[in-house]
Amino acid sequence: MYYFVSENIFAYNSGTEHAQAKRVQFFNREYQQNRLDQAAYVTRDYNRFLNRDAAAIGLNNDEVLNMYDYFQGTTNVPRKKQHLRLLPQLPLDRYHIVGHGPNYSTVEDKGRVIARINVMPATVGLVNDITYYDRADNITVRENFDWRGFKSSVDYFHPDGQLAVQQFLNLAGDPVIEITHMNVNGQLLPSMYKLKNYLGHDYRFNSQEQLFLFFLNEIARQQPDVTLISDRRGLDHIVAAVQGTVHKYAYLHGIHVGNVKHPVRGKLYDAYTNVLERFGGAFTAILVSTVSQQKDLASRYPALSIKVAPDISLSPVTLNKAPVTLQKQPSHQLIYVGRLSPEKRPDQALRVLAKVVKTIPDATLVYYGYAASQDIMDNLQTLAQKLEVTDHVTFGGYVNEEKLQQAYQQAQVILQPSIAESFGMNLVEAMGGGVPAIIYDVPYGAHVLVADGVNGYIVPDGSNNTMAQKVVTLLSDDNLWSQMSTAAYEKAQAFADDKMTIMWQNVLK
Repeated sequence: MYYFVSENIFAYNSGTEHAQAKRVQFFNREYQQNRLDQAAYVTRDYNRFLNRDAAAIGLNNDEVLNMYDYFQGTTNVPRKKQHLRLLPQLPLDRYHIVGHGPNYSTVEDKGRVIARINVMPATVGLVNDITYYDRADNITVRENFDWRGFKSSVDYFHPDGQLAVQQFLNLAGDPVIEITHMNVNGQLLPSMYKLKNYLGHDYRFNSQEQLFLFFLNEIARQQPDVTLISDRRGLDHIVAAVQGTVHKYAYLHGIHVGNVKHPVRGKLYDAYTNVLERFGGAFTAILVSTVSQQKDLASRYPALSIKVAPDISLSPVTLNKAPVTLQKQPSHQLIYVGRLSPEKRPDQALRVLAKVVKTIPDATLVYYGYAASQDIMDNLQTLAQKLEVTDHVTFGGYVNEEKLQQAYQQAQVILQPSIAESFGMNLVEAMGGGVPAIIYDVPYGAHVLVADGVNGYIVPDGSNNTMAQKVVTLLSDDNLWSQMSTAAYEKAQAFADDKMTIMWQNVLK
């Protein structure tokens, strides 16, 4: 059994979470063919919306294992909607529920508000949490409900409103994990984690990290063949300490240095210190997406085993879809897929568009991805106004897999202006729809995925003038675009399940 270890699954996920989820799906598709072992996405953090968030990135209940769910005994509980007016704990012959719009209601006793019921986001009348008040209107207790409809945890507060104790419940309502909070140097912090009556014993831990290590050790103890892959740098030291596994790997989803021009001698990002310098020897191998990053790391850390395993696989369903054609396009559409953050340089795509529309007036640009901050979104919108391309730009936001696949079917070019990319999952997926890519010449994925002049263009780093010229060249010649689209689709075939299975089998031997 393979467990891919991470912190959480979010409402808005980065490429790391998406890559990890797609790897789980790929392994389990191949497990059905007896070619790879079964896999699961392991998460550490408490998340009442995990079931919803996992489903949004295509994962089933049995493909996700969360530490809190595991100890609470709620890993495979089906969803049963809990309406606030049907709460069995509230005897309506005594208490009255008073609605205050769609977001919350109050529970009242003889005119006094004793509790507030907040509605779960994006639902109608489903319970999110219930906050109780004393006669002085101080918060005393908050009951938190899981997306699946059951009471999952309870928070207890000091008279001054500060959190005192959190209890995480099993389905019978008994606390199985308890976290005590104390004031440490003026800051309220969790000071003790207690695992209650686990296999007949109580355990105490000083931190969530210690509890997580215990949890991973339990997984390894209870199964004969466990392999862990650490996908988050903040967890490498914990995975390194797990006992009883068959193998342990660490997958590097990003560039390991800040100065990408000096990957061998440049200063290592602090987040990579544990996996490459302190605990590297605990891992069977360090996995990266490209041969070029493998060579740089092997040169820098010759004692470590560095292996190449591109973290993308396109299912037969994806590859069997008809690629995009020019005839289906209402306009010349460019797309940007990824987080809107400084290292991705989303502003460069706008500058390219501003130059392209001077020659191709119907050119448009659609961004797909969440903004790392509101300032970044505001700056992009301001820049669009300054460049006079507001009417040509759409900020599509963060979308699910189905809508992203539709986006690839509507686009004609994907732009990637990042400072660096360890690979480029978005490019592979776009090519699976026959979309050519135009990207900057940066480490590491550029030359692996794009053959310049064949399935797209690689242009000098930072030259939005050249990128814009290549966009115009491509969109002005239907025959050229069709040739590159076909080449892009053919390139995507290299990442089909059967080919990736052989590669992973060799890596994991």
